[in-house]
Amino acid sequence: MLFRALILIAALLGFVLPAPGSRANTPLPLHESGKLTWGSAATFPPFEFMEDGKPVGFDIDLLDAITARMAVQSAPDLMDFKGLIPALLGGRIDAIASGMYINPERSQVVDFIPYLRVGNQMLVPKGNPLHLAALPDLCGHRLAAPVGTVYEKNAQQLAANCQSAGKPTLTILSLTSTAAGALALKEGRADAIVASTPTVAALIKDSPDAFETAGEPFDNTTLLGIGLPKDKPALTDAVKAAFKAIVADGTYAGLIKKYGFPPGSSLF
Repeated sequence: MLFRALILIAALLGFVLPAPGSRANTPLPLHESGKLTWGSAATFPPFEFMEDGKPVGFDIDLLDAITARMAVQSAPDLMDFKGLIPALLGGRIDAIASGMYINPERSQVVDFIPYLRVGNQMLVPKGNPLHLAALPDLCGHRLAAPVGTVYEKNAQQLAANCQSAGKPTLTILSLTSTAAGALALKEGRADAIVASTPTVAALIKDSPDAFETAGEPFDNTTLLGIGLPKDKPALTDAVKAAFKAIVADGTYAGLIKKYGFPPGSSLF
């Protein structure tokens, strides 16, 4: 009777009350109440990396803005990239924001909210001593790639292509991160790495005397996404609504500008 009376009063005043059991009355299914715990590898500049002992980067700022809109605390949980999806599926984190490429294999087990478009490019030592210009040129050389990433998978496919074409063997250095690959390149343990165009730009900016690009950017339609559990649609809806809000108020565009991403990176 009380609820019916409230409905009648609300109707007279022009308000709409949520129905009993609606999502509006249901707390978000978070790992820890009041916090969005999200996984990140923090080894993929400029998206996430460590500076003065703290994680910084585009994704850090993005999730800070999203969680502020959701009125919850942003709680990054740093781990190896290969452990992100298992942690999400195991309920140890609520979301993933780690420069993760959306692909069909990942989309089978994770829901994604696309937030950025990137390309890829090859990075080589300054002066390009091996005169590399395209991926097939890497046959017979050493390519570093982060474990569990699309770059490692693509490197394995390239190695298979080298073999089937009767070309010299491509050696793959499977390392813990893009940063580790860049260090291997700088130390002469690798001949090239492949990374996102924003990451390549950030590495060159940080070490202009050590690196340069080889060849033109490629795969310029790759999307990065915030990963969320498939069994928590209310959480996905809340993150999506918050993301739309920071797009509408200009925060998203401000982050694109802050990190020097090309205009084509924006999805809006």
